[in-house]
Amino acid sequence: MIIDISLNAGYDNNVSNSSNNSSNSGSEYTSGNLSLSYTFGEPRLQLTLNAAFGGTYYYSTVSSQNYDVNLTTTFNIKYRATPRLTFTTSILAAYLTEPSFNFGVGVVNRSGNYFYTSDQLTADFAWMPRLSTLTRYHVAVVKYEDSAVGAFQDRIDNTFGNEFRFLATPITTLIGEYRYEVVSYDQMAALDSTTNFLLGGFDHTFSPHLSVTFRGGDQFRSFTQGGAQSGPYFEGNLNYKVGRRTTVSWANWYGIGEPNVTSAQSRTSFHTGLEGNFNLTPRIGSTLSFYYEHSDYSSSSPGGGVSPSFTQDSIDVAISLRYAITRMLRVQAGYHRTELTSGVGGQNYSRTSLFGGVNLTF
Repeated sequence: MIIDISLNAGYDNNVSNSSNNSSNSGSEYTSGNLSLSYTFGEPRLQLTLNAAFGGTYYYSTVSSQNYDVNLTTTFNIKYRATPRLTFTTSILAAYLTEPSFNFGVGVVNRSGNYFYTSDQLTADFAWMPRLSTLTRYHVAVVKYEDSAVGAFQDRIDNTFGNEFRFLATPITTLIGEYRYEVVSYDQMAALDSTTNFLLGGFDHTFSPHLSVTFRGGDQFRSFTQGGAQSGPYFEGNLNYKVGRRTTVSWANWYGIGEPNVTSAQSRTSFHTGLEGNFNLTPRIGSTLSFYYEHSDYSSSSPGGGVSPSFTQDSIDVAISLRYAITRMLRVQAGYHRTELTSGVGGQNYSRTSLFGGVNLTF
């Protein structure tokens, strides 16, 4: 088991996400985080658990809540039932305050505490040496404590899918996939929908350190209270890892998704996220995260859409540097910048925070 403790202090120039630069509410803050990691493995069963318990306290009254919570747990199990059948379970549960650009769900303004979970169960069965199927069930839940936000965001998303996988070469697998998604809102019945996905793609391993996955095709969405929408869909991931020195993951997707404004049934979005960890020397390391999302809200959307059409862009960048004083003790400093540009009045904002602190690893 690995235990990691961080304590930081810094300054945030716009905690309340104000769109009026002259009324930005800045504050000094202190944050702490405790994370635990556990890995277990044997030939048939592999298990990983990561849990983070964090919080931030702002010394100035910047909104109705002058603290943040950041509680996240991930749990993964891989079980090889037979030489041909493997089950995999992954669970992500988070209770947060700040907008989460890496998850890509919910609103992108500070809107109080919320709960998010994304859980998946898969069964991988090898029918022949080159032909296999991967059957999956995925459920995602979003719940906000603020009833005004939850009225148009709280929902459950159930997705069923099946992949047909053909091993074309030892390093390339060709994919044909079908998915069926059901989205159910707690209060906004007009947003309830079902979506069919017809996708093709591949998994390719360039080297032991670099792999790429891609899925692309069409999606067809029908709303339970009338209206339909269709369009292209794609998703792709790149993973690069060289020991403990460098890890990079890059995820992209484009398609019809859930709106984060009250005046639309859906939006068409492109989302990209880059995360990297770089150990420059045995003592000096750095981390980088970059997320960008572009969303189009069309006046021709089902249910009347929005009038007039508008776009929304968000950028979130975080950089940190750390220096190892000893094997267990490190000092660190970081920078975090968020910008939101929206065609909806009152949503635009920019936000910058700087911090420094210490980190202990056991």
